[in-house]
Amino acid sequence: MNPKVMARQARLLRMLESKEEIRIGRERDCPLPLAQLVKLKDTHPAVIKVYRHGLTAEVFHLKVEGHHWCLKRRRQDSLVANLDGKTAFLTELERRREIEALRELHPTILSHVVCTSFGSARAGVLVSPWLRGVPVHQLNERNLAQMLEVQGELARWGWFDWDPSPGNLLDDGEQISVFDFGYMWTFDPRFEYNSNGLVDPQFHVPERLETRTLSGLWLDDADPLPQFRYWRELCLKWVKREIHHLIREGASAPVLARLHALQGEWSAALASDEALVANWWRDMYRSHRLDVADDLSGQSCGPLTLRRLDWLMQAVTDHYPQLVDNLSSQEAALGQTGLLARLQQLRREAVACQLPATSFA
Repeated sequence: MNPKVMARQARLLRMLESKEEIRIGRERDCPLPLAQLVKLKDTHPAVIKVYRHGLTAEVFHLKVEGHHWCLKRRRQDSLVANLDGKTAFLTELERRREIEALRELHPTILSHVVCTSFGSARAGVLVSPWLRGVPVHQLNERNLAQMLEVQGELARWGWFDWDPSPGNLLDDGEQISVFDFGYMWTFDPRFEYNSNGLVDPQFHVPERLETRTLSGLWLDDADPLPQFRYWRELCLKWVKREIHHLIREGASAPVLARLHALQGEWSAALASDEALVANWWRDMYRSHRLDVADDLSGQSCGPLTLRRLDWLMQAVTDHYPQLVDNLSSQEAALGQTGLLARLQQLRREAVACQLPATSFA
């Protein structure tokens, strides 16, 4: 495994086991006494609704003296069965503390990222003003542009979000807001591709959005290619801006080369309908495959995992010639028949580690 990732996981695990405190804000800014928040029940008069579909925390919508609040409370045991899932609440606390510290210096930045009123690792709570909106469930030109903008802004400040999933992107019909940082880690965008350093160039801001949100929502779209074209146009504009920005910031040759390669790839994809279709099959295969692998690694599969696997099997059955040049060496070595058998095996594994239906309610 990547030494940088291992070091991060080991550090967070030590903090978790030693019950080290991470604190944000002041207790007196909480809508209710901290002791009440820790033990709050659904029946408390301040509780409007409880959302239990989060895999590492539960969310309470509170109304106290006319003001709406979000109480995020750590689960006793994360439903994601790996180290990153186990330490996700600590990760979120660290990111929120860093974001609030940066906001003190630059009050106008990250205007569509949630503000934190109070947080405590030992108490296992995060308190913030309630954000209007619902998880992204339908894509349009507005929210596609806003998702890329807010995730790109976080990356420019040195935070790489590995999990911009629909439930972490709230849409109120006018604006996208981000409020979950459990799988967001720091990096230096001048010298690193992402928080894994220089070992995983395939992971970048548009890819994460495609893998975690867009590919899943496009499963419900009878004709996603027009929207995909618009998305690729957004990505091309984004990468051109990043190149100019990072040149000014003194970025390293590998970082700039990776961005230039993306610019070339997306420019070529937009050159013709045939090229766009080829790019669609390649990148959607990649996105569904990556997301399935992530669900299986955390034993946190759901109905969407199975839909992704069904899409992958159909793609390999019907479009193998368009995929074969972009498969991993291990997948290519299996051939079409072997790859289908492998995907069928993964589907059986995904069925075996389905989370309870209430986790997705």
